[in-house]
Amino acid sequence: MRRVKEKSRIFIFLTLSLFLIEETVRLGLSSVLFKEEDIYSMEKSFALNPHDAELNFSLASLYHILTLDEKKAEAFYISSLELNPLLSSSWLGLTEMFVENAGLRVGRFGDSQIAGSGGAFGRSKNGEKQKALATLRRLSELTPKSIAYLWEGSMLALRLGDKSMAMKSLGIVAKADPGRRKRVFDICWEIIGDPELILNNVIGDEVLPTYLSYLISKDKLDETFPVWKRMKRERIVSDVREPFDSAQDRPQSNDDIAFSYIEFLIRKNRGSDAFSIWSEVIGKSENDSLIWNGGFENELLGRGFDWKTQKADGVSIDFDWEKRFQGTKSLRVEFDGKHNIDFYHISQVITLEPDTDYLLTSYMATREITTRNGISWEVYCYPTGSMTKATEPLTETAEWKKVELSFHTPSDCKSILLRLRRYKSPKLDRYISGTAWIDDVKLFKVESNANAQSREEGI
Repeated sequence: MRRVKEKSRIFIFLTLSLFLIEETVRLGLSSVLFKEEDIYSMEKSFALNPHDAELNFSLASLYHILTLDEKKAEAFYISSLELNPLLSSSWLGLTEMFVENAGLRVGRFGDSQIAGSGGAFGRSKNGEKQKALATLRRLSELTPKSIAYLWEGSMLALRLGDKSMAMKSLGIVAKADPGRRKRVFDICWEIIGDPELILNNVIGDEVLPTYLSYLISKDKLDETFPVWKRMKRERIVSDVREPFDSAQDRPQSNDDIAFSYIEFLIRKNRGSDAFSIWSEVIGKSENDSLIWNGGFENELLGRGFDWKTQKADGVSIDFDWEKRFQGTKSLRVEFDGKHNIDFYHISQVITLEPDTDYLLTSYMATREITTRNGISWEVYCYPTGSMTKATEPLTETAEWKKVELSFHTPSDCKSILLRLRRYKSPKLDRYISGTAWIDDVKLFKVESNANAQSREEGI
């Protein structure tokens, strides 16, 4: 048991050393002896300079961690603080020792317990806990902006069950040190566990986008809604008007978080919520079509409910300002004739109503499209995959042609993925070449005859 405790304390010592080796050692013989790093030489240094607060702290740490002589450790900690009441490292070490003596272990917040807390032994340990709380509060007063001490202090506060102090310190750490935010969130969820408590007491406004991204990565859908609501209330996410090629092209911004959240909601089959946020952040479509940017007049955002394009060997995707059905440009797809490509690299997610009829229309032109497996539109329920419909493939050469597809959404279908499709060919002449143009893509809800008649009759 003693060896386990000793190993534990050595680990604590090494951890604390990362924060506490900020003090400088006095010049002279005592400094030279101090560098030998053993208790004997340090005691000789102490004999030469007993009024050095830092040296008293160093001796306290060695007695505390290495020899387990708690009486001597406490005496040297107290002596160092009498010499320098502002020595934060001593307040931290003394608090850690009191916490250990109290035998505290931590579980879920509010479950901090004292091991073996019966009788006089328990009363003694309760006394150690009270001393630890007092010294920790003093440390907190001395280091209101020191991230290292606030971090260590928050860990001790969790062990002591002081939720107010712990959450206050963790909130400051999360705000001031982006590199520690994930660790803060992990600890909050592991030990505090209450999403409302975490959001209201730890997560500052500046931290909200990072916290939302964290919740998305942990697949915590329900917990994202109040975070987004607060982000909108505090105007943390602005309108998005400028396109970008990919998330790697610039540092992550609050607008990027909005796109990530929209796509997360789409994946979770919450298309209606996702489109509501899209409308808030991007704006509404300029026409009644359910397709976003169906004429390709705007630059592609590449995320959310806009067109997404992907790179693929053997094909190039670009705008064409010369050949177009209407407006200023169309979308052009060129195949190089060297690949039997399985093509699905232009797509858009659209939010729809279940159990409803829809009509997709677009204009397409082709030039020398080879192989029997030409270009077609394909729709399927996303992400459930419960329905798949497609138009007839276009091949060879043809001027602008209206292409239509009627379909009915199943009862579990709230969104579809619309994509331009070409399946691989098993034939000998399987390498596809040629060019296709796409323009004026639209999607409309089609009222059933029964509904139309009911509306006319005023039912």
